[in-house]
Amino acid sequence: MKINSIKIITVILVTLLLSSCVDDNFDVPTPSGNEENRELSIILGNIANDVTWNLVTIADLKSRYNSGDAPLLIESNDVVKGYVVSSDRSGNFFQEIYIQDAAENPTTGIKVVLNLRNNYTKYNVGREVYVYLNGLYLGETNSGDGITTIGGKVDADDNDEVDVISENQLDDHLFRSPVTETIVPKTIEVSAINSDLVGTFVRIEDAFFPTALDGLTIVDPNEDFDTQRTLSACNGFGFSDFILETSSFSNFSSVKMQSQTGGTIDGIVTKDFGGDNFVIVINDIEDIRFEDSLCQPLDLSTFTPIFEEDFETTTGTGPITLAGWTNYIEAGSRSFTGYTDGDTNSRATRIGSFRSNDASSISWLITPAIDLDATANEFFSFENSNSFADGSELEILISTDWDGTEANVTSATWEALPAAVVSDGEFFRNWVSSGDVDLSAYSGSVYIAFKYIGSGDAGSDGTFEIDNVKVLAQ
Repeated sequence: MKINSIKIITVILVTLLLSSCVDDNFDVPTPSGNEENRELSIILGNIANDVTWNLVTIADLKSRYNSGDAPLLIESNDVVKGYVVSSDRSGNFFQEIYIQDAAENPTTGIKVVLNLRNNYTKYNVGREVYVYLNGLYLGETNSGDGITTIGGKVDADDNDEVDVISENQLDDHLFRSPVTETIVPKTIEVSAINSDLVGTFVRIEDAFFPTALDGLTIVDPNEDFDTQRTLSACNGFGFSDFILETSSFSNFSSVKMQSQTGGTIDGIVTKDFGGDNFVIVINDIEDIRFEDSLCQPLDLSTFTPIFEEDFETTTGTGPITLAGWTNYIEAGSRSFTGYTDGDTNSRATRIGSFRSNDASSISWLITPAIDLDATANEFFSFENSNSFADGSELEILISTDWDGTEANVTSATWEALPAAVVSDGEFFRNWVSSGDVDLSAYSGSVYIAFKYIGSGDAGSDGTFEIDNVKVLAQ
């Protein structure tokens, strides 16, 4: 992790940090020819030569568990590899580490809870680690929080939750390789934060503390545990908010926030205690580098719409039929239908698999071709809401090679767009903006798809609503 000064830290803060009881001069142990390395060599040899041993990805591991389920005991010889991205050196993490699937440009991460304090001295940031999973549990430390976690046992006080890997278990399950990589933060838009990124180390640019926080400490002195502060970042024509969560036990809890400058913030994506909101947790105060002038949103008056759809011409509650749009059912029986919002009396489209009795529901609503060659600086946006999303998913995708036919929807190349999709915990009457998604990297004719994934099962039968789809450009 790079160490840089930040202008928001006052002289008093610097004095405080320098006088901290944490010793900056430490050597991170490196396994070298010891029992740990021998055990890891045996495990890697088993993976290479024994078909009953498997090296699994973090994504595959996370796919085995559904939020809210009872902990899952792993009884196969599976091993997962990752790179440590969290640190408890400053007290902002406790008895946990987060590992992600690559040192640079990760796709996902996972939490590991362990009965080990000052774990940064052993599992330092960037350390390549292997977790032998047989006998461990997959679950959540707070049932339903949406943070898939590797634990050592079922919590004795709540059988729906996992507890830490004990000190006695660590030697048999968590192995360091001699490799320590440089972790490169993944630069993302606030709107791109989603469940896949939980456990990964990201960077948000053009961020700042709002004026209302000026002069306040990062941690509310009245809080016993965690404080959530809402920060902002420039996003297209406006601002996007995100939550910075900080522990009362961090050694930078009394840092005062200043709103005169902005810049970048690096941290781990995770969720709050109840799992209702995504949050960013930093390893150290130096992960906040607000050294620049405050960012300014783009001037909306210099942009014009090249595509827009508000669904006002639709009628009834049947499947959406609009010129040029494709309403395609890949699996199940539900398609995108017309809908009138009871609060605004405006038209929209909706999709859900409630009471469908379908084992799988996969439906697509795809825009007509949108030509990006005649314009520059294109931005895509829409509004969305949910009616008890209940584990169903809405993906926002773009394709440059789809031929416009239903027969080739699934064979075309679709890339995910970093649009903000309404969370399960959002009040069902609220409409949430996707944020302004930059399309300037694309050219030619593109198609943008809303892809719904659910089933008739009560755990994933929720409903999403979509309105005011548009692309603005210069």
